[in-house]
Amino acid sequence: MSKVTAVAPQKILTPIEREFLKQGNRLMLDRPNGRIGAAALMDIVVDWLGSHSNHGFEQFAKAWIIQGGAKNKHAYKLLCELFGLDTDPTPRRAA
Repeated sequence: MSKVTAVAPQKILTPIEREFLKQGNRLMLDRPNGRIGAAALMDIVVDWLGSHSNHGFEQFAKAWIIQGGAKNKHAYKLLCELFGLDTDPTPRRAA
């Protein structure tokens, strides 16, 4: 009797994603509380590699941030800036 195991999708970062991670990490380390943000960026990469989803890295990272993967407010803010997520909602218009 043979054992059958599910194969996880192979995850490969594109050259653009690799360069984005290098530059993003450097940018974070130059900012106040940047080490916290850089650690959270590595958490995203590790979680993406360990997930069984077929989402690309950028899509997974944005969902991870929005769903509260960053447990620290400084990391959340830095990651939102890095990935271009709007942290300040537009003001409501007067009726």
